[in-house]
Amino acid sequence: MRLVTPFLLASLAASGLAFAGPVPGLKTSETYQVTANGKAVWTEHLRSTLDIPAMPDWFTKGPHVAVPQDIHITDFEATGPVDIVVELPAPAGKVVLKPLSRGITPTIEGNRFSFQLPGPDKVYIEVEGHAPLALFANKPFPMPGSTPATFAFGPGTHEVGYLTLKDNDSVYLAPGAVVYGGIRASGAKNLRVYGGGILDGGNRFESMVKLEDCENIQFEGITTRNGIGWTNTLIRCRNVSYRGVKVISFGPAGDGIDPLNSSNVEISDSFFRCTDDCIAIKAPDYTVASSNIRIHDNTMVGFAYADGVTIGFELNAPSISNIEVWNCDVILARGGSMVQGHSGFSIICDGPARVHDILFRDIRVEQVEFKLFELQCTYGKHYGDDPPGNIENVTIRNVSWAHEAPIVLQGFSPENRVRQVRFENCTVAGKPLAQMKHLIRKNEFVEGVVISE
Repeated sequence: MRLVTPFLLASLAASGLAFAGPVPGLKTSETYQVTANGKAVWTEHLRSTLDIPAMPDWFTKGPHVAVPQDIHITDFEATGPVDIVVELPAPAGKVVLKPLSRGITPTIEGNRFSFQLPGPDKVYIEVEGHAPLALFANKPFPMPGSTPATFAFGPGTHEVGYLTLKDNDSVYLAPGAVVYGGIRASGAKNLRVYGGGILDGGNRFESMVKLEDCENIQFEGITTRNGIGWTNTLIRCRNVSYRGVKVISFGPAGDGIDPLNSSNVEISDSFFRCTDDCIAIKAPDYTVASSNIRIHDNTMVGFAYADGVTIGFELNAPSISNIEVWNCDVILARGGSMVQGHSGFSIICDGPARVHDILFRDIRVEQVEFKLFELQCTYGKHYGDDPPGNIENVTIRNVSWAHEAPIVLQGFSPENRVRQVRFENCTVAGKPLAQMKHLIRKNEFVEGVVISE
């Protein structure tokens, strides 16, 4: 199946052209008209198609998911500074560009607002009275070059169902391509999925990307969205890279990326807007340890029932270790959970694993509904019938939380503890955490907590 000819791919690569839209079958935004460096760029209005009355009761308790969800998306290439002008159908009210760490305040003039991005970036713009605008000024999308992809899709819509990949297969989604379906592989090596296009579940395809026992995997540039359940599921995989991707989910259990018992995983320069955890590291298999996972330079909107990054719940492996999360922005984390609500980021050990040597650093958390951060060893029976585990040697460094909320540290028993937790140069609402110790809620099964400025 090659729906883009090698000649067309070579021509696109040589010209550096990016698809400008509109994309057949997708809805053009009537709210936002966007120009980048004086050139009009197409903006999509993406609305969820969930059958809301058929959703589980627990899911629709949240008012933000009890109605159709809307987001507008502008997606284009950029190689340097970008002057953005956005026009609205009526005078603009309050406009906030996030992540707030970018320090960009749009200029509002009548029914338009403008700002400059210093270079490629993925930002989330909240405009009073309207659904948000996700603006993706991407680094140049990867192109096939002289090597044709195994499966290649040009601009337009494609109904393909599930693609099953084998060793050395690659999938190219050109900018402007919308591929309805999913990706499957088992025991395969050297897989690549890339480009500037969209893999769309159409609220019909479950676990849109599901790879088992695979090795040497690259995902770059594409958008995965609108699937059923977990969006990207990696089961016992090794040497995995997700770079520059965008993940959008609307339904129950809409996790963004889930490495399960996987090792040597890197997730970077990506954007998540999810209705469950944006990134969830899990280990349900009792026999395969998980280690060496790097998560950095990402922006996360935990729209519902979501942490930005969590290790847990299902942690049955012998160990989960050497995990580092850095330079990430958590714009939102909210929704209820089995441990009294979600956090900006967390470790929830609901199983017998030993979770150790974890580093969270240089993270900005803007808004949470329940908790800033948590480390919890549970009784092990939220997602199975397992004994409890342990959490040890966790460092939280240079983390800022924008407002006050609890930090929860909970062991389970004298044998199942949270040990050696270091908070270094962390702040809450602009104040050193060392001055805000009243926010920390810990029980008798927590030891070795150090807070330093």
